[in-house]
Amino acid sequence: MFILKGILRAESQESVLIYLLLRGSGYSKAIADFYGAATNPVQKQLARLEADGVVVSQLIGKVRNYELNPRYPFLEPLKALLKAAVEAYPPELKNALLVQRKRPRQAGKPVVSASR
Repeated sequence: MFILKGILRAESQESVLIYLLLRGSGYSKAIADFYGAATNPVQKQLARLEADGVVVSQLIGKVRNYELNPRYPFLEPLKALLKAAVEAYPPELKNALLVQRKRPRQAGKPVVSASR
């Protein structure tokens, strides 16, 4: 879903920025896997955004982790624009972006549906 078509260069760029806004940080493979996209376009967009100063990265082991640059001069307007774009996303995608499971479910724990 490419909401900011006239403003951003590519759909993968929007995907990367939305992911980093809502999840806080991420690496290229995780972002590509989340959207079901190829890793190469995501890596290229991350490299461009880092060169432009929009995102910053750090190496954690062998993985380069990215996040929005807190020193980027237009960070607040960018966040406002991205939040407005997220409102146009389908609810399923918004929920998937906001829910982060870092560890497996406890054995025997009942599954509770979020659609109550």
